[in-house]
Amino acid sequence: MLRDSNLPLAGIKVVDLGWLTAGAASSTILLDLGAEVVKLEGPGAIDPFRNWDGAQPDTDWWNHSPWFAFTNRGKRSVCLDLKDPRGQEALLRMLEDADVLVENYRRGILAKWGLDAATLRRRFPRLVIASISSQGEDGPDRDMVSFGSTLEATAGLAALTGSGEAPVITGRDVNYPDQVVCLFASGAIIAALLERDRTGEGAHLDLSQRELTSFLLGEELIAAAAGAPSPRLGNADPAGAAERVVADGTGWRAEWPGGSAPVRDGVALAAADDFLRGTAVLRSPDGKPAKGIPFRLTNRPLAVRDACHTLGADNHAVLGEAGLTSEDITALEDAGVLAVAPRRGIVA
Repeated sequence: MLRDSNLPLAGIKVVDLGWLTAGAASSTILLDLGAEVVKLEGPGAIDPFRNWDGAQPDTDWWNHSPWFAFTNRGKRSVCLDLKDPRGQEALLRMLEDADVLVENYRRGILAKWGLDAATLRRRFPRLVIASISSQGEDGPDRDMVSFGSTLEATAGLAALTGSGEAPVITGRDVNYPDQVVCLFASGAIIAALLERDRTGEGAHLDLSQRELTSFLLGEELIAAAAGAPSPRLGNADPAGAAERVVADGTGWRAEWPGGSAPVRDGVALAAADDFLRGTAVLRSPDGKPAKGIPFRLTNRPLAVRDACHTLGADNHAVLGEAGLTSEDITALEDAGVLAVAPRRGIVA
């Protein structure tokens, strides 16, 4: 992998325990800014994106998911069983020189393995731990298992979306809250790293996707608190009648005083010149579409520098760097604690 030592986060090491989008996309932004990211999955608990389209028999299907590759390009891959005490000890060895741990496991999972944030902070006081959860670490709903749809419902977003009687959510499983949390999380992590430079102390960041989604409602929450909640208006706001979305015979157009623009779907957007010149979606070195970079640096060009690694491709290199001997690593492989494929029959 090509690394740019001039990027802002060069030299920062990140261990990524993120699943799907919320955690994984947060570490991807750190990677794009120069950090080294190790994606850690278990042989019995691979990232569900690896199986998003279904497992194809007699193939290494787990290495061919475009959904997984889109967000995890450029990360080193380790497949280590954290349910096993030997896997937990290997992770602790990896964290000895790590700067950041990103995780979005269901609340209580890491604690069950003795890897809760308080324990890790005592052992690694300089470590920045970003815990991304649906409802936060200590709220009344902290144990709620949520998807993007339930987050939009509990945060208040769905109640304001749509034009009919029923609220509208933005998609299946991976929704708006999953996409926006990475922007908040990566910024908070960088702030915590700056604070660590001043104080020598790391931090535990508690990031609730529900709270962040509510935060984005902004003035709508203020209006509701003042006793004047906004109704669901859809595309017809009486206060801005000249701003609307209308059918034009071949599709839909957004209109406003003095102008209009087509409502583009994914196909039209992907073919548009302004989209092709932008950075929302880029190409990895293998030519496949990759999650883009939502900002640019004037004097330090950002780019997708590496393709997606196969599951466990970096087991030996990463654990060797963490101080494990080749005999140690072989023993983990022989015990099934370290792997390069999911366990037989596993469906994430």
